[in-house]
Amino acid sequence: MSCPKCGSLDCAKDGIVKEKQRYRCKSCGHRHTVQHRGICPATKREALQLYLEGLGFRSIGRFLKCSHVAVYNWIKAHGESIEAIRSAAGVDVVEMDEMHTYIGSKKTIGWIWIAVDRHGKRFLNCEVDSRDTDTGRKLWDAIKNNGITDVISDYWSPYEKFVPYALHTQSKAETYTVEGYNSLFRHFLARLRRKSKCYSKSKDMLKYSVMLLMLKRNGDLKAILN
Repeated sequence: MSCPKCGSLDCAKDGIVKEKQRYRCKSCGHRHTVQHRGICPATKREALQLYLEGLGFRSIGRFLKCSHVAVYNWIKAHGESIEAIRSAAGVDVVEMDEMHTYIGSKKTIGWIWIAVDRHGKRFLNCEVDSRDTDTGRKLWDAIKNNGITDVISDYWSPYEKFVPYALHTQSKAETYTVEGYNSLFRHFLARLRRKSKCYSKSKDMLKYSVMLLMLKRNGDLKAILN
């Protein structure tokens, strides 16, 4: 608490006025109450950076001395500001894969479908839902107009229903790029660690988290922080 008159940090509590804590500056004697000024944008950006380094909402709240609910709302707002993840350059070889996590409870499994640009070393997009054909097709529809010449996946049968046969290669040995990228999610998002107490309560928040980390790894996070 600093004095609004002289800037001194040497202030002491001096009673309650109109249900607000009053302070007295020991340097100049000025009495004042706390003025709520809201959270500065820099704090919200720091919260996002900490979240994408693997901390949970409560840990961030303790670190920044704020409510974990406020941290949740900031991260959610950042996620809602994302329109899409796009690669500016042309894409030739795409690797696709799915990874499971929990949504709502430890008994409900959700699936994250991910597409990465092998040679560009970038995330292309993601889709969060079930492990069925409809979810995979949504992801394919979002990336198929990038000039793709080859699509590599594992042997999960739904891929055969939406990826054109002429482009499709099924090989567990050839999905090394996307599987390596999957490990980034497990490492940098607390909610995706297999033995973590953190897990997603909603599908939307899970997708926001994944897409925010994608933007960071692609070097595009600044677009939503400005």
